[in-house]
Amino acid sequence: MRKKLGVQFRKSPKTTYAFERLRCCKHCHSYTVLWHEECDVCGKSRFLTLRQLSHVLTRHRFQKQLLILGLLICVAILSADTVRQLAAAGIGGVLALLVALWMQKKYGVYERNGHFLRFLPREADKIKNGLKRNAVEVNEDVEAERYKEAYEKMREVGFLLDSDSVKQCQIMLLGRFVLRKDMELELASLIPSRYDRDFVEYLHDVLKVQPWLLKKAVIDYVIRYKGNILLEEDGQRVLGLVAGCALRMKSYVVQYQEFIRESLEYMPRERLLRLAQLLKAHPQEDWAPLYEAAARLIETRYSFDPEFKGVL
Repeated sequence: MRKKLGVQFRKSPKTTYAFERLRCCKHCHSYTVLWHEECDVCGKSRFLTLRQLSHVLTRHRFQKQLLILGLLICVAILSADTVRQLAAAGIGGVLALLVALWMQKKYGVYERNGHFLRFLPREADKIKNGLKRNAVEVNEDVEAERYKEAYEKMREVGFLLDSDSVKQCQIMLLGRFVLRKDMELELASLIPSRYDRDFVEYLHDVLKVQPWLLKKAVIDYVIRYKGNILLEEDGQRVLGLVAGCALRMKSYVVQYQEFIRESLEYMPRERLLRLAQLLKAHPQEDWAPLYEAAARLIETRYSFDPEFKGVL
């Protein structure tokens, strides 16, 4: 069994949208999701966010429109045959410029947002190429046994690439570390599309230190592959741990009481005690089958335990 590493991950920036993690090199327009100060393609050190780049292009577009309008005004002035026509062309041109500037000031934000929505799909191939280069860098770190750096980079790639291969790589790398309560870990975002033994092993390890990571999607995955999990060496412990962590939320007990009832015999003692206290505190809930199963198990296994006396 390989020795696990004690590490401290670098903080991952919090963003509203995943695309906000992308940076574009101002020189060669290549994309990256990593934090490097220099572009891995051209070596330059000037980056823009995706929205900044879109706004720059929108501003250039408006400047071109103003240039075209100015040229048309010049043509109109040069084409004037009389003073009246010259005055009309000059006044009309100034008014047209003022109207264009006013509309840009008043409606420019809508134009920028609209341009940004059209800009994103056009950049999809460049973004994919950038993420592929980042993934190659992860492989190089793994080969050099720089597992911490590899995970931190693959975590950033995973925010934009939702694929089983990326998730499996993250899980494989997380399996090399000692997991702690103070670490920035993830669980629901790593759920694969099919049964994965490594994910179940990671699920077991991470819930022991951060039980609050249990979400509905994780419980649904465990229920879907319950038969596969039971075939694993620690399968019963996994089911008991998941059922025990589900007790943190009353809504989970309501929604998944059948799963909890079926997993009672695998549940740790302290979690069973917590369940008994929860059942006693909410007699109005329709938990009769769960109540009866818990009472039978307590009578069979913990009848001489003073902490269980009178709980149910």
